[in-house]
Amino acid sequence: MNINALNSSSFRLYLFGSFIALNGLWIQRIIIGWLAWEITNSPFYVGIAAFLSLAPTIFSGPVFGVLIDRINIRVAFFLSYSSMIICSTVLFVLILTNLLSIQSLLLICLFIGVIASAAHPIRMSLAPRLIEEYQVPSLVALTAVNFNTTRLIGPAIGGFLIQYFGASQAVLISIFTYMPVMFFILFIKPRDLVLNGKNKSFISDFFEGIKLILSNSIIKFSIVLSGLTSFVGRGVLETLPLISEGIFHQGPSGLGLITATAGAGALFASITKALGKAETMGTNIPDSILFTAITIPLTVLLIGYVDTFYMALFLIFILGFLATTIGISIQSKIQLELKDIFRGRVMSIWIMINMGSAALGSILFGMISDYSNIQFTHILFGYTFIILIVFLISVNKIGKVIKIES
Repeated sequence: MNINALNSSSFRLYLFGSFIALNGLWIQRIIIGWLAWEITNSPFYVGIAAFLSLAPTIFSGPVFGVLIDRINIRVAFFLSYSSMIICSTVLFVLILTNLLSIQSLLLICLFIGVIASAAHPIRMSLAPRLIEEYQVPSLVALTAVNFNTTRLIGPAIGGFLIQYFGASQAVLISIFTYMPVMFFILFIKPRDLVLNGKNKSFISDFFEGIKLILSNSIIKFSIVLSGLTSFVGRGVLETLPLISEGIFHQGPSGLGLITATAGAGALFASITKALGKAETMGTNIPDSILFTAITIPLTVLLIGYVDTFYMALFLIFILGFLATTIGISIQSKIQLELKDIFRGRVMSIWIMINMGSAALGSILFGMISDYSNIQFTHILFGYTFIILIVFLISVNKIGKVIKIES
């Protein structure tokens, strides 16, 4: 059983506070997706909203990654959640005063994206410093269980709150969920960084992280594979309103149900990883991970052919399971290769590729769906990424054979 990270009292406190806050984040995401559809009734704008919530990671994520390796991690954590409270408060006021437009909603999505581009590497740098290095695979699995439990609960709560109390009350509740973790951070004691020699410039630190990625074959291949699977898998999971409402016309409760179904698949995957064998250091990516990578676009392809909402729910459950399985496995492999001083930089690059790909996937999915057909777009994505992922795996295996023979 892969749960030894729970031996750390700081990690247990962090995990509990994060559980409450992550529910609020999922409630907020379901609200934004619903508002984008309600205001415009357009797949394109649903895709744009998802894109703006994720895209800043592409540009500002690596910058925050370098900063995180240089500043007090607890202060950075506190500031990220304070910023999210401010942003959510603005959304609450705009809804309450009937001043919310698609333009202001998209601007809020952009600010949320910038905050998230800092929050993700902060969490991935902070949490490993609360435990011993050998407990990293356990930490990744347990935080995935935490995240995906809220992914199951939060959207369902969000859909219920919108349906029966309205979007403004749902936003207000999400604001209060951020406060406990901001209090708990005062009692969490992360391990101090061990600096490598004299202070370097910001740019030098950034390129030092890039150099490490390019020189480590495990990290390099994992990041590229993660980008492809995220583009097709998470790109679809970020545009679930197009399935629930655009195809099957299920309303806000249906959106909450399908989002929670994706969360259930992800939760099942994370529990399976937590109860299973931990990832280990090594020079090869297991075949099970490669098989999972190919199965992701295959599942997206099948979604394009279903004609009932319940069959779509089943496939979304599978997609959530597969996307989380490969995400946990790849993150564990990368984290095991890193020292604390590099976590902010390298993990911010991984997040940049992972979430940036999801952002590009969601906006491209919305654009193609606007000009053709939502189900056809699933089919197109599925076939395209089966080919791309098989090609990447083949090139990697051929490269290893050539390296061994030489």
